[in-house]
Amino acid sequence: MMVTLLGATTLVLVTLAPWVLSAAAGGKNLKSPQKVEVDVIDDNFILRWNRSEESVGNVTFSFDYQEPEMDNWIKLPGCQNITSTKCNFSSLKLNVYEEIKLRIRAEKENTSSWYEVDSFTPFRKAQIGPPEVHLEAEDKAIVTYMSPPGTEDSVMWALDRPSFTYSLVIWKNSSSVEERIQNIYSRHKISKLSPETTYCLKVKAALLTSRKIGVYSPVHCIKTTVENELPPPENVEVIVQNQNYILKWDYTYANMSFQVQWLPCSLVRVDTCQLFPQFMSFRPAVALPPLDVKFSFLLQLSKAMYFDEPALSDVT
Repeated sequence: MMVTLLGATTLVLVTLAPWVLSAAAGGKNLKSPQKVEVDVIDDNFILRWNRSEESVGNVTFSFDYQEPEMDNWIKLPGCQNITSTKCNFSSLKLNVYEEIKLRIRAEKENTSSWYEVDSFTPFRKAQIGPPEVHLEAEDKAIVTYMSPPGTEDSVMWALDRPSFTYSLVIWKNSSSVEERIQNIYSRHKISKLSPETTYCLKVKAALLTSRKIGVYSPVHCIKTTVENELPPPENVEVIVQNQNYILKWDYTYANMSFQVQWLPCSLVRVDTCQLFPQFMSFRPAVALPPLDVKFSFLLQLSKAMYFDEPALSDVT
């Protein structure tokens, strides 16, 4: 600032107070958000963070992301101008096997500096969610059907769906004594149960090759049926004649009707088994439609079900 006094020119330097500079900049400087956490469960991506004391009020938060071989940062969809301390960016199409970088800042009249989150690979960070569970009751058994975690078009587990194994915990509804069953597949029969008894169970999935163990499903309960009085079929076998399959069995009593249930499954991918098997009612000797997949048969007599895996034999 120049001041003219008594014909002489004097240079006066004025130092502005810090609060004046802050006001000129548009307000108090914001601190960056801290303690950012990334939760990945199946194909769901959630970000959580802590706001600083200075960011209380009408403050919003925004994220950018950067993938390998990208020079610029890009706005993260689902995580722009967020007023809370949580956002979901599951809509972003990512290569789950490539590393991703994230950064966050607070915004008001001015903005904080960027806070960079530690880079991570989605697949390595992902947790396995609960599987879908369907139960069918027999008199002394419960048949469990498990579908892999995530959706059918899951990107995270697209290459691993056939590799899932399951474990479950089962108990009588009237008791706290639990039984644990490990390393089972998408269909499992729990035998030696009591008729007309309510059992509860929960299931979790695992990828042993990746050393990942999931979280338990919600508890499912089902009541076993009335004890049946009919014996199961015996000597069940499938005879292969060219493209035709003949199912045969022996039974103690005459003039009985039977019901056959078959499960189409790929020989390569176990997860292609149908969750709800198909039923067909037949007399003791039946011809099945041509099949090019592995299948199992469930024979049902009147009130009761019996599971069997008949042996295949070629007929020339």
